[in-house]
Amino acid sequence: MKKKDIVINVSNVETRIALLGDGLLLEYYLQRPENFSLVGNIYKAKVLNMISGLKAAFVDIGLNKNGFLPLNEIPFEEFSEVFESDVELEHEYRPEEVKLKKNQEIVIQITKDSYGVKGPRVSSYISIPGRYVVLLINAKNIGVSRKIRQRRERENLLKIGKQIKPSGMGLIIRTAAARARADEIKKEVDFLKKNWHRQLAQAKGAAPVSIYQEPNAVIKTVRDLFNSGIRNLYIDSETEFRKITNYLGVVSPRMRSRVKFYNDSHPIFQKFNIEEQLKELQNRKIWLRSGGYIVIDQTEALVAIDVNTGKSSKEKQAERLALFTNLEALKEIARQLRLRDIGGLVIVDLIDLEKRENNNRMVREFKVLIRDDRARYRIGGISEFGLFEFTRQRSRTSVTHTLSESCPICKGKGRIVSRESTVGHIERWFLNNGETIEGKMVELRTSPRLADFLSLNHSDTLAKLSKEHNLILRVKGDYSVADGDFKVVVI
Repeated sequence: MKKKDIVINVSNVETRIALLGDGLLLEYYLQRPENFSLVGNIYKAKVLNMISGLKAAFVDIGLNKNGFLPLNEIPFEEFSEVFESDVELEHEYRPEEVKLKKNQEIVIQITKDSYGVKGPRVSSYISIPGRYVVLLINAKNIGVSRKIRQRRERENLLKIGKQIKPSGMGLIIRTAAARARADEIKKEVDFLKKNWHRQLAQAKGAAPVSIYQEPNAVIKTVRDLFNSGIRNLYIDSETEFRKITNYLGVVSPRMRSRVKFYNDSHPIFQKFNIEEQLKELQNRKIWLRSGGYIVIDQTEALVAIDVNTGKSSKEKQAERLALFTNLEALKEIARQLRLRDIGGLVIVDLIDLEKRENNNRMVREFKVLIRDDRARYRIGGISEFGLFEFTRQRSRTSVTHTLSESCPICKGKGRIVSRESTVGHIERWFLNNGETIEGKMVELRTSPRLADFLSLNHSDTLAKLSKEHNLILRVKGDYSVADGDFKVVVI
């Protein structure tokens, strides 16, 4: 079993959280004021309009973008995905389609953050997460996490759940409850119920109104990740350290001794060798130990991953080499998806294998590799073209998008207009606008890179433009002008 630790670095501009397994970075979370996740927040919203073709409604929740509310979704499953990776229900749940009218007020909860031009996804079925349980406000189900694999333990927790479940509400028993006493679980259920009624009573006034907000990233991490499988939690902020110990004093006093305040002069992320590992997060190409590598490309529609043997030569037989590289790649892919928090449709271009049983083996082993991932997966098969397809739940912006921004020159395409094409654009500009500047002194401002290219390779073109339009033409490199662009200024 891996020795797992949580390391938290708190600064004035951001909070960084790392989950380590035997020193290897497994999960990484970054919270800044401008990218605070809204997943789990509850609002009293106002219905703006109904979209019959989508069987959905757009609701005003008081944010920049309106919420998207599907009318015929299964809300319970939506929320079990947000708070627990895999939940087994006591019985099937089939809600009736929600009937809504324009300007109607409705209580909703955000299940997925805004992504690109899309607004947040919301549901009208509400759940409040705790350390041991998730309280389902308007559902009556009882579920037990499948991560609790011991049958007797599961049956015992289900029995406890039936005894403590509030009337008219439901419960999901979380993994951390396996090590908790029945009275501790009941105490949390009572606290969550009381807190919900208090928050609801305070949400007065016309919609949109905020009812409940998820805690900050530090307390959320303690609630969702800091269980008996974690050896220690290290944090370098004394203020947040006190908040954690106070929180654990209420919900799990036995875990307080595992929280360590880090006050060494050496930065905490350097001490645990996390900074070096973080540098790899934005790399497209990730090398494998065998010499093979994978390439990850994230697009609006899907994530494409290519597997290559590279310099790998461990096996002499082609089939064995391909199988070995694919298995090693799948292990790294499972880690990278979890680490970068990449979601949506994922297509992996594996190295082709001839034997069907080898393809089946890869799918089986991948299912084992993703057991510790809290996101929900839907696994497809491997096609005849060697493409492995699956989906991973996406509830928030990926770490890669949080750490980077779209290039202002290529606008995210990864390529820019060639210099020769830009010369063509310049030539056409003078053809269309030459009469308005005829006989004047003109300055052509471009990026320094393009200015050098024009002077070295297109001096004849510039001289021809000057002659045709009776101009005094001068080229000037300007760092404020992007590659592929230009400005014409009359002096």
